[in-house]
Amino acid sequence: MVDFFILFFIKAAVILSIMHISGIKDISKFAMHYIIEEVDEDTSMEDLQKMMVVALIYRLLVCFYEIICIWGAGGATPGKFLLGLRVVTCDSSVLIAPNRVLVIPSTNVNMTASTIRAVIKNFSIAFFFPAFITLLFFQHNRTAYDIVAGTIVVKRNMR
Repeated sequence: MVDFFILFFIKAAVILSIMHISGIKDISKFAMHYIIEEVDEDTSMEDLQKMMVVALIYRLLVCFYEIICIWGAGGATPGKFLLGLRVVTCDSSVLIAPNRVLVIPSTNVNMTASTIRAVIKNFSIAFFFPAFITLLFFQHNRTAYDIVAGTIVVKRNMR
């Protein structure tokens, strides 16, 4: 929920910046076309292109947010941090006890892995493929984007 609110305020700032730059003064028109993304027969191709640009900019900002948090801020977004979770590298994982998994090598995620993870995760969401559902099919609740990036989400060591 914390990440949702942070990203919501980022999206609001982006939208307000775009409105300011493009000189749009009527917030209701902008809201109808860019926030709600209502498309009907009166929507012009130019409006559709603008909506796509806004959506792409927002998706890229979300990717950048996750890359910075996972790679540069200790392996966790603020939401993961509050839940006691973090993302670490994972070449292999072995069940050693109920609810305990040995993760090898379990180091901080590098920028490349963080970027791969964020891009696959966020663009799969954009294309209506909920990649997080794949956690039901892979060992130790790993998602497809975690496997491709060589990462896993673990409980943070509280010591």
